[in-house]
Amino acid sequence: MKGFSKVSELLPYVIGFVVGYIVTCILMRKKQEGFQDSPDPTKWVLRSAIPPCPTQPDMTRYMLKTECPPQPDMSKYVLKSSVPACPPCISTCSKPCKIGQCPPCPRARCPAVKCPDPKPCPACPSVDVEACPEPNVQCNARYESAANVRPMLASTSTHSF
Repeated sequence: MKGFSKVSELLPYVIGFVVGYIVTCILMRKKQEGFQDSPDPTKWVLRSAIPPCPTQPDMTRYMLKTECPPQPDMSKYVLKSSVPACPPCISTCSKPCKIGQCPPCPRARCPAVKCPDPKPCPACPSVDVEACPEPNVQCNARYESAANVRPMLASTSTHSF
C-alpha cells in the first residue's frame, strides 16, 4: 500500500470523495421526491397536435365606451310596475278600454230559447211470442247383425302392446 507523505497529496482524494458523496446524496433525494430519469409520455403532447390560436376579432366594428351616445333622460320615464292596473274589461267587447271607464255591455244577440215541456213517451206495444215448433228428428243409423264382426287379430293371453 502506498503511503502519503504529505497532506497536500491526500487533499485531492479527500475533496473528490466529499464531492462524490454530496452528488450521490442529492441524486438520492431527487429520486425519493419523484424525479425520473425519462419524462412521462402521458404528460406530453406533440406540437403539431396543438390547434392554432383563434384569430383576433375585427376591432374596426367596435367602439370605445367614450364614443357611446349619452343615456336618455330617465326623469321622463316611469317603471312599469308603478303603473296602476287597468280595471277588468268585458272580454266580448272589441273596443279598447280607457283607464277607469269600461264600454257598455253588448246587447244580447239571440233571444232566449224556450223549449216546450217534455212529454212522456207512449207505452210500448205488447208483443205475442210464438212458441217454436217441436223438432222432428229421425235417426238414420243402421244396425248390422253380430255375425259380420271380424275375429280378434291378437291373442288375449299376451299383455304386450
